[in-house]
Amino acid sequence: MMQGTSERTLALDPPVRGEWAIFNPPGHPRLAFDLVAVDEGKSPYQGAGLLRHLFSRIPVTATRAWNKPVFAVMDGTVVAAGDGVADREDLCMAADLFRLMFSRPGPASPFSARAGNYVILKCGDVYPVYAHLKKDTVRVRPGDAVRRGEQLGNVGNSGASLQPHLHFQVMSTPDSLPLFGNLVAFTVSSVCRRRAGRWVATDRLELASGDHLLF
Repeated sequence: MMQGTSERTLALDPPVRGEWAIFNPPGHPRLAFDLVAVDEGKSPYQGAGLLRHLFSRIPVTATRAWNKPVFAVMDGTVVAAGDGVADREDLCMAADLFRLMFSRPGPASPFSARAGNYVILKCGDVYPVYAHLKKDTVRVRPGDAVRRGEQLGNVGNSGASLQPHLHFQVMSTPDSLPLFGNLVAFTVSSVCRRRAGRWVATDRLELASGDHLLF
């Protein structure tokens, strides 16, 4: 357990499986995370590389996160879900950054304009959020009961996304807007963190930007 983590902090099952890097990109608060699938060298690519992604174009299939399953972190009920938003399957980081900087959704835009395809669960008095899911992979609908570990959908590149990843956060209310307005601290169980070239297991871990984790 990380130093300073309270025993009362919300404990969740992992929302994904395998090796992932954790990021808080610019504009994200500390408790809103982007999870990117990586290899043991912390590369998110397969059959491509960063320079090609920066200045040329790569398909979404050249990223490790694309189409990876995502799972319910607790027992709960689906309170909101959206599907049908197209994924951007042709990636160029420079062009995509320009698009996000100058074509941001307005305050009155629906949540799907930012999140793409998404799921929001009610788990007791907290509300886990999964965003940027792949079109036509969302398996649940509002009102559905889900069990921890149940697959909810697959990672995509829908909404305001630069590359395939899972955006994950936990809220204190079901209201998705204003964005990042009601976030809750949590820990993830059964996880290993990469330290000095080896995996260190922990029962409960607070996610932090830059972490390389094995769920």
